[in-house]
Amino acid sequence: MTPRKDEERKILAIAIMRDDKVVGKLTPGSEPVRLGTGYNNHIVVEGENLPDSMVLITPGDDVNTLVLRLSDQMDSTIESSDGTTLKFEDLRDLGIFPVDSDGYYLLNIKYLDKGHITAGPLVIHFSFIDTPKQTAPPPEKKEKKEKKEKKKEKAEEKPDNRVLKIIVEGSDGKKEFLPNAGLMTIGEAEYNTVSVKNIGLPRIHTLLEPHDNKYLLRLIPGIKGGIEVKGNVVPFATLIERHLMEKDKTSESYLWVFDKNVGGVFTLGDVEVFFSFTEPPEVVEKIVEKPKEKIIKYIPPEYNWEDFATRPHDGLAMKGNREELNRNAIILGLGMAIALITGSVFDRFITVIHESKEQMLRSAPTARVATLARQQISEGIGEEIVSDMSIGEESVEVGTSGGGPAGSSGPSDGVSDGQAAGEAVLQSSGFAGYGTGGAGGSSGIASDLQAAAASGAGLASGGGGEALIAGAGGGGSGGLGGLVGGGGGPSANIAGVSSSEVEAVHRAAEITFSAHSSSSEIGVQGRTMNDIRRKTNMIIMRIKRAYEDLLRSNPTASGTISVNFSITPGGSVVNVSVSAPGALSSLTASVQAAVQSLNFGPSSEQVENIPTGVTLNLVPPD
Repeated sequence: MTPRKDEERKILAIAIMRDDKVVGKLTPGSEPVRLGTGYNNHIVVEGENLPDSMVLITPGDDVNTLVLRLSDQMDSTIESSDGTTLKFEDLRDLGIFPVDSDGYYLLNIKYLDKGHITAGPLVIHFSFIDTPKQTAPPPEKKEKKEKKEKKKEKAEEKPDNRVLKIIVEGSDGKKEFLPNAGLMTIGEAEYNTVSVKNIGLPRIHTLLEPHDNKYLLRLIPGIKGGIEVKGNVVPFATLIERHLMEKDKTSESYLWVFDKNVGGVFTLGDVEVFFSFTEPPEVVEKIVEKPKEKIIKYIPPEYNWEDFATRPHDGLAMKGNREELNRNAIILGLGMAIALITGSVFDRFITVIHESKEQMLRSAPTARVATLARQQISEGIGEEIVSDMSIGEESVEVGTSGGGPAGSSGPSDGVSDGQAAGEAVLQSSGFAGYGTGGAGGSSGIASDLQAAAASGAGLASGGGGEALIAGAGGGGSGGLGGLVGGGGGPSANIAGVSSSEVEAVHRAAEITFSAHSSSSEIGVQGRTMNDIRRKTNMIIMRIKRAYEDLLRSNPTASGTISVNFSITPGGSVVNVSVSAPGALSSLTASVQAAVQSLNFGPSSEQVENIPTGVTLNLVPPD
């Protein structure tokens, strides 16, 4: 309110009270009023969380306005000359007050307003009074600022997921809904959120819209109402008067950005529109069942040739002279006859693949192949123990009484043919063979397949005097069971080998291992114990060969070898250490070389080396 020209202007007066007693008075004039716990302030106050010094009241943008600055620990009540009352505590959390760089809330005090401020134990009353007749003391000089103002970083606002809710009450009844995209438009057009005619509204106007997790109000003339605070409505006119709503420079509307704690009402003629914010409704996902695919079963076509042959048929229509017709008929008939004959012949073709005896021997299954096809895996508590695949031969039934009488029908070059075939088998299979010796099943000793082939004995198979390898002239006891002691050629001297001797040779050493790691990152850094065991299993064959070489000189060598190493993020193996006791110490270099050859592949998730331990159990043949 601006004073009349003939009216004497009143001045601001401040009274400081404590325990309902006045402890100080102040008429600051145009100078700012300072408050704080320091002794050099106009108002000295005691209390927690109060500043050392702050500007409490300062002149505003014009002579009729003062700016009141309040902290979160302070409160104020302002009464205007028209009877409107604003309580800072009620409006503080609605986000309608501006905040300066120091975090203080700014309230405008208009000319002739009155009220009080609460700060700690003090109650500071202010009002406008007549100018005292006595000469006022000279105003104090402005104090120099000792400290530069520091800008506080605004705390990141937590997202508020509440949505705008509209309730429209009018002559048509009550309607409640959530507007699309959170926008509220008004106007005379039917497509507005709220359509109201004949009150001077434009065709369409956006009244409420989202604005950086808050809401923007564009208030235009013709709209009355206010915001609701604890059951009371503060009119929009009061907010405009307190400069809490900013005038838009491009239009006649007033702008106000507020948070979602604010609710209110708009009065549009005889229609009242209430707005507030509520939690969004739960979205129920609809499960759409996919249509089941129809499975069409293919049924091959069938044709009954008996019906085709017995039923009458129409003749083929061909144009031309008689000679051409006859010639075409003959050609067509011959073509059909050839097609029928060749089809029936090829329908009954049987393909027989001829294999030489050497090929049959190479493709025949052996005890070694059957044993290699098996892998023993056992599981223990807390870790998996993986055993190596057995590579030893299983025992084979061997004829102890030798073969039949020496054959006399073998060709003279049987020795050379048998030797060539035996060498070819040795180079292809790499397996040991047994059997040499004389004719007629006489006693002999065990040797290798090359010696047997060189002697002309070969490998006897089947009966009736047919030998599996060229050069064998007599019949054996049949099959691989008669591998030793079969009939020989003219110069053969086959000896029998006992089944216990062959069984002892066929047995092999066994190696089992277990892997463990003390790292807690197993399974987190992209590597699992299964991967580590699977890779480690690849070197067991290599270690077994070295162990079998040791058994030739020391048949009783056995024990446990401990291996420790680390797996790098690139997959290589470092820090390999091998502990082999007693006779197994000669295997240290072989085991260390085999472990260092491992590579587990790179892992993008691994950031440090993974320590790993492997325990090898070496057991000689029984």
